[in-house]
Amino acid sequence: MKDIRRIELADQVAFERFQAMMLAEKAAGNPFIETKKVNDFPAFVEKSHRFEDETDDPDWARSTTYYYFLDGEIVAKISCRWELKGMLSSIGGHIGYATRKDFRGRGLMTELLAFALDRYRERGIGRVLIVALQANEPSRRTIERAGGVLENIINHEGQDFARYWIDLEVKK
Repeated sequence: MKDIRRIELADQVAFERFQAMMLAEKAAGNPFIETKKVNDFPAFVEKSHRFEDETDDPDWARSTTYYYFLDGEIVAKISCRWELKGMLSSIGGHIGYATRKDFRGRGLMTELLAFALDRYRERGIGRVLIVALQANEPSRRTIERAGGVLENIINHEGQDFARYWIDLEVKK
């Protein structure tokens, strides 16, 4: 059974399995994995819920992370940043996402991205910036399938980033 939602305290075991897989892939040298170890899960859940309305730093964006659960396991996540601040306006973008290696190529991220874009529409956000490393062809194809139009490629600290905009029809 599929469920897309925010993380809750009851999801600790599923989260730890997801996190372990992502950290192992990062340690194995996948340059596209950006994740950090969570050591205090209850504090992580509290902070993730609080960050929807306020942040700990005025330069950080409010955000919501949605997790794709499949039969009780987390197989992907997508982070929606509700405004562009600081580096988000150049190389971070509105959205960040990750899929477990064993679930890539199944269209889950295409589905999860469509879900996220609906959340932006509901909030009245009409343009969404998504940035991917230029070399990350699977991510770039996902963005393009969702309607992303390449604005430019920029270099930051020796890495090339592809910047895409998706124009949304905002619900009024």
